[in-house]
Amino acid sequence: MKRIDLALAVAVTAALAVTAGMLANSWGGTYWLLDAVCGAAVLALVLLRRGWAALAVALAAAVAAGVADQPQEPGPAAALALAFLGARAVARGAYLVPAGGLAVVVATWATALPDEHGFTAVTVINAAAWVLGLAAGVVARVSGTSGAGGAASPGRRAPRAGAGADAGEDRAR
Repeated sequence: MKRIDLALAVAVTAALAVTAGMLANSWGGTYWLLDAVCGAAVLALVLLRRGWAALAVALAAAVAAGVADQPQEPGPAAALALAFLGARAVARGAYLVPAGGLAVVVATWATALPDEHGFTAVTVINAAAWVLGLAAGVVARVSGTSGAGGAASPGRRAPRAGAGADAGEDRAR
């Protein structure tokens, strides 16, 4: 496991514990379970490089929370994992994954309506995490530290020119 993945796992696990405690104290009962399951599933899928599945879980949790009158989803822990997912995708030049992340933010906003016009703390946290993830991905892409783009990352060879030049490298990975 890479250090960045380990750091993400530690941060999301800590956020899950804090959020579970806060939900148990404010909403009571087992309302914290949906957030804990969603956050853990999103983290696991992000670490396994299953971005679309992570987005689907977060979107399903947002809808389920709205329908079942549960606290808004995805919570802060899942938002952090999704921000990491979006940053990694943008850094590598994949822009559909961040668009899916924006769909999760919109779903979070929509499930809060008509309360506070949808702008609850969870909506703001999800939107801010999405924007910061996007910005981090752009910075990594522009600086050449992502392994994508024109510059070679430390420890990697520069891309070869020509059609199909990297097909052999893709099979080797």
